Amino acid sequence: MQKTTGKPTPWYKDRWPWLLMAGPALAVIAGIVTLQLAISSADDMVNDDYYKRGKDINLELSRDKAAVSLGIKAQAMFSDDQQGVRIITSSKQPLPATLELQLLHPTRQQDDQTITLQRQGDNLYQGRIAAHNAAHWYVRLQDKAGTWRLQGEWRPSDSQLVTLGNPKLEQPAP
Repeated sequence: MQKTTGKPTPWYKDRWPWLLMAGPALAVIAGIVTLQLAISSADDMVNDDYYKRGKDINLELSRDKAAVSLGIKAQAMFSDDQQGVRIITSSKQPLPATLELQLLHPTRQQDDQTITLQRQGDNLYQGRIAAHNAAHWYVRLQDKAGTWRLQGEWRPSDSQLVTLGNPKLEQPAP
């Protein structure tokens, strides 16, 4: 056995108590950070009134059908810097001077954008997009009155061209 001479060192000068306390201290810090994240960021995917939302979806499908019956089709072309968009449309009837384009983020509602598109010529609309860094968007084109809409998905890394519509609703030509 080894005998110590002199005064023993205090506990706080030894490393082992600090190493033993580090684990629980890190768990407490991680818990506080997790709580802060849970409080500060809302979960936009959860909908309390799912029954009412289901009824609204049926209403929205009628807008998709209205676009098909009006013969409205469109393609969105996003600029290489992803700051501008051009829409080429075709329709059985004239479209209004302005259209509304929505870029909907799949999970973060605060990143959604609504762009007012101005007619630049026959069947051509153009608008500016705010800066973003998302890798996936849901794209929705509609008139200001909300009587019809076309939808699509845009993955900036895959293509700058998006065809808008609902192929499931389109009827084959006779």
